[in-house]
Amino acid sequence: MSTNEGNVMRSKLLSLGLAGLTFGLAACGSGGSGSGAATGGSRGAGASVPGPVHIYRLTLSGAAETPHGAPNGSGDAILAFHAGSLICWRFAHLHGFTDATFAHIHVGARGRSGQVVVPLSTGPRLHHQGCVRVGAGVVNAIEQHPQEYYVNIHSAQYPGGAVRAQL
Repeated sequence: MSTNEGNVMRSKLLSLGLAGLTFGLAACGSGGSGSGAATGGSRGAGASVPGPVHIYRLTLSGAAETPHGAPNGSGDAILAFHAGSLICWRFAHLHGFTDATFAHIHVGARGRSGQVVVPLSTGPRLHHQGCVRVGAGVVNAIEQHPQEYYVNIHSAQYPGGAVRAQL
């Protein structure tokens, strides 16, 4: 197999994997492994979750973290914003760092660090998927200017953030 064929194959596999993650997030309330949140906590099994209003598909990297996180850190994230101020997430293919602890959505433009606005997984070990209910004002602010927000995953070795991606 040529290098180009290998790249095409990897791209197709990544697309299929992300499609599966997106499909899984449509019913993310049944995962129930979320964290506490600003207004109400995580959703448990059997909770009725409306379909997503907006989905963000992100590629996380250590180089995007400010200051830089894990040099070879990478991963995928999908965030689904549902009606009723529910945000669900799923992290996959995390590489280049170990002992992931927690994840957040922060306010901050590319290259700048900012305050946590949505705690996703609050540790001490990372929950790879879950849902959290937040205030409508927070959701509206994020959806009006998503480029001003980022998601990151922290680890024991990189407490300031191992990997990051702008929305």
